[in-house]
Amino acid sequence: MNINQYFFKNILWVKKKNTVFYEAEVEGKQIYLRLNDFPEEPMYTLIVDKEEKDLDDLPSCWKLRLGN
Repeated sequence: MNINQYFFKNILWVKKKNTVFYEAEVEGKQIYLRLNDFPEEPMYTLIVDKEEKDLDDLPSCWKLRLGN
């Protein structure tokens, strides 16, 4: 799947304590959303395999949740 296609998927992101990463599984693939040093950097970076895509606003179909 192309990294841009994830912006149109319903994704529930779970943030583990003491980390800057949110994690999710989409179609059997583990993907990551990194919380960056905003405003010096973009707010988030989507990481799929070794590909990265920066973004400041989350797609409306994504939900963030604090995990364990």
